Amino acid sequence: MNNPVAFSRGCYVGSKVKEHTIGHITTSETVFPENFTSDWHYHINPHFSHILSGGSQEIRGRKADHQIPGAGLYYYPGIVHQNVHYRPGTRIFNLEIADSFFATYNISIPPESLMYDSNTVLNTGGLLRILKEHYYNDDCSILSIEQLSISLMDANPVIEKHYPEWTRQILNVMNDVWNEPLSLKELAAQIGIHPVTLSKYFTKYFSCTLGEYFRKIKVDRALALIRSQKYSLTEIAYMSGFTDQAHFTKTFRQVTGMLPKEYRKI
Repeated sequence: MNNPVAFSRGCYVGSKVKEHTIGHITTSETVFPENFTSDWHYHINPHFSHILSGGSQEIRGRKADHQIPGAGLYYYPGIVHQNVHYRPGTRIFNLEIADSFFATYNISIPPESLMYDSNTVLNTGGLLRILKEHYYNDDCSILSIEQLSISLMDANPVIEKHYPEWTRQILNVMNDVWNEPLSLKELAAQIGIHPVTLSKYFTKYFSCTLGEYFRKIKVDRALALIRSQKYSLTEIAYMSGFTDQAHFTKTFRQVTGMLPKEYRKI
């Protein structure tokens, strides 16, 4: 590996086709030529990305991951990586947050571990609502984006060392049983705690109810299916665990602020 390139604020691999920078936050859309290979690089600010189409293979150290349409990603500042084999038509939405944002609102930068946690709900935790505001781009959008960025941190809390062990276990279990009709008692039994304990403290640690979190997981699983352009919305509704398309559409809008067909057209 040669000396990696340090990307300053607003700089990304690829070409920018749309960018808004106001205050602490920069949002942008970038596009990439087919089969492009980036330099080894890192970003000085934390940022989130949502793959709209295409994707690439991303290499960090000795590990390589395939990025697919609909994926929500987090990048901790200073982590060196390289992207290779960009697929045709790759488009990526980026949300970059400067250090001043975290200082102003007295909140912590999401940890490096969030980059590698497959159980996070980045998309449905607020990233898609921010994407919507980026494209809507009216006089109120920056206010919404700042508020939603704070909510994005709350939706993916750092599980501290002093937190009970079940807070780590519950996300694994919920992602494993996301389409099974479990009761509160059955779900609590999966992690070996009393149902009252789970009921009382889940919202404290994860800023939503168990049911709301399950809905986020289901919507998150629908995103890749929508971006694939291979299935009708009715098919996607059933594949994602919803009772029908109306239920899917209503939940999708509640979680993301968009209709499924609006997200598909972006």
